[in-house]
Amino acid sequence: MGELNEKISVKEKISYALTNLGNIPVQAILGSYLLIFYTNIVGLNPAACATLFLIARILDGLNDPLIGFCIDHAKTTKMGHFRPTLLFGSIACGINFLLMFYGPYMATGGKLVIAYVTYILIGVLFPVMDISLNSMLPVMTSDVKERTALSSIKGFAYMAGIFGLNIVAPIIIGDTNIAAGYFRLVVIATVIIIGFSVLGTLGIKERIQAAPDTESYKFRDLFRILTARPVWVTFLTALTYFVGTYILNTANTYFYTYVLGDLSLLSLVSIVQLLTLIPFTVLAVPLVNRFGKKRLYALSLVMITLIPLVRLFNVTNIPILLIATVVTGIGSGLSMPLTYAIQADNTDYVELHLGIKAQGAIASLSSFITKCAMGIGGAIPGYILAVVGFDAKAATQTGSVNFAIVFCVIIAPAILGALGALIFAVLYPLSKEKLDAQNEEIVKIRG
Repeated sequence: MGELNEKISVKEKISYALTNLGNIPVQAILGSYLLIFYTNIVGLNPAACATLFLIARILDGLNDPLIGFCIDHAKTTKMGHFRPTLLFGSIACGINFLLMFYGPYMATGGKLVIAYVTYILIGVLFPVMDISLNSMLPVMTSDVKERTALSSIKGFAYMAGIFGLNIVAPIIIGDTNIAAGYFRLVVIATVIIIGFSVLGTLGIKERIQAAPDTESYKFRDLFRILTARPVWVTFLTALTYFVGTYILNTANTYFYTYVLGDLSLLSLVSIVQLLTLIPFTVLAVPLVNRFGKKRLYALSLVMITLIPLVRLFNVTNIPILLIATVVTGIGSGLSMPLTYAIQADNTDYVELHLGIKAQGAIASLSSFITKCAMGIGGAIPGYILAVVGFDAKAATQTGSVNFAIVFCVIIAPAILGALGALIFAVLYPLSKEKLDAQNEEIVKIRG
């Protein structure tokens, strides 16, 4: 019982942060820079890229529950249950990440085919890495405060990694029409993916085993897990919110390149947002203790998605952009720790009410939702740009192209984010009081 509530050392928390940082570059760079790399450097049609993203991501997502099932049912070794697959996934994913950029660029023909193969393959390998990592939090400790602290570390690492890349990537890339900058970024990212993930995995520990009477779930039980109310409400919220987020991420590079005319401004905005979110990532812990995760998470989604609508008064006004950035930074600082803490709470709910050990299942279903959101959100800007006549060779785009970019960056994320916040606020069943009772009961059962 003592080990279940064992305090996590500073060294292990640093290792956990490193592991999460190693997880960041794959989706961050693919979401923000792959489309513009394929259109401006490789020469692919934006609509063809949109179809690739949509088809490949949905196919990728369909295999996530199978991968999660295999990870959950894998043999537990001396190293633990999830750490071996986390190591393998990190190394394999890093290698394929390189191929996604170098393959289509260096090929003399069949560039779109190579893009399909490598993009689908990353959808197989990244879940091995990502599901294993997201399954670690529920098995590292049962202590509520330690779990919330680890969630904050995970959320901070995620946001620091995202915004760190957003700060340095435009500087490293430089001109979006020159290939050398992209490849510098990709090589640096690959070192982070493999190096940080391996070092971090070696420094963390698995402590939690399922309760003695908990059964390993069957593949058909995934439907039972998915239909548990906290699970499906969280996933529906994530789907709507993340579709908007990935629309924004995909179109943002185009916004700074063509609407504002200076990609380096993205670095400034990212610095402001990072400096804002850091203190609120720390404040998330005491705020959760006072208000509960449900209220705080719904509020954070509103801040992230609705406040940026003020930018519509003047989309090229930098002070308005920075004000909106500060508010979204606050919301992001609150939302990221809560995202992972809520997932861990849902895992406990399934174990308590269904008697199923399902860390990998919850993580894989979550990954499936994220993949669908990435596919849909990544495809929408590509289709819209193709319809309005985007020209990769033109330094200045038409008014209809610029409006389409603004729609993708501001309006669409606001609509979808507000819908996600409403779904979660109204339908999520675990209030602060119910969650406290659940935590007490699950600790007793495991003891």
